[in-house]
Amino acid sequence: MILSHDDLKRAWKKRQIRFNPDISESQIAGSSIDLRLGYHFTKLKAQAKHVRPAAEVFNPGPVTETKSYENLARPIFTLRPREFVLGFTLEEVSIPGWLAANVQGKSSLARAGLAVHITAPHINPGFVARITLEMYNHGPWNLQLIPGKDLVCQVIFYKLTSPVSQKVINAFGTYKKQSTPYPARRVRSLPGRLGIRTGLDSSHLSHKGSNAALHSHDRLIRFSTASACP
Repeated sequence: MILSHDDLKRAWKKRQIRFNPDISESQIAGSSIDLRLGYHFTKLKAQAKHVRPAAEVFNPGPVTETKSYENLARPIFTLRPREFVLGFTLEEVSIPGWLAANVQGKSSLARAGLAVHITAPHINPGFVARITLEMYNHGPWNLQLIPGKDLVCQVIFYKLTSPVSQKVINAFGTYKKQSTPYPARRVRSLPGRLGIRTGLDSSHLSHKGSNAALHSHDRLIRFSTASACP
């Protein structure tokens, strides 16, 4: 069952669905809630070696670069034709165990060629984080978006047949509280499943270099206010 406008407004006012920073009532539509574009963007670095992102504990840190537009006086993000970038919603979303959600694009931006997810719209019960947007420009225009202001996606909430327990939420909350749009996948708490692998088909990194690379996803490259936006 999809939550309609009155149900969404009631759940928001009762803080059953929470947002940080909070939304305004104008963001609640007939059966969805519009969210704004955040300030962090991650690009995938081209690699000569094969990359295996399906590896159980794949860490994208060495093969991605994350930039923040948060401290710019006039932040403008440009997505060029046929360009793929991972973004964030501005709002951190907290979903209770009796709801699930889908993130979808907005028709006004879809008409300009913008996709905000690539086959991964589903958001599990108990999710607490900003939502990663898999942004791709299918159109011929350079699309300019303003972080912190532009409404770029809508979230649709579904009532579950029965609530999901906190134990299950904890076990499967892969990207809970993610700090970048493409963090290392959290290892499930199962015996004998420890360590981090890069998923790179290569052993060319030294031990010291690989350790540094494994943590590189936690370092954001920040523009100064004088930096030009792409």
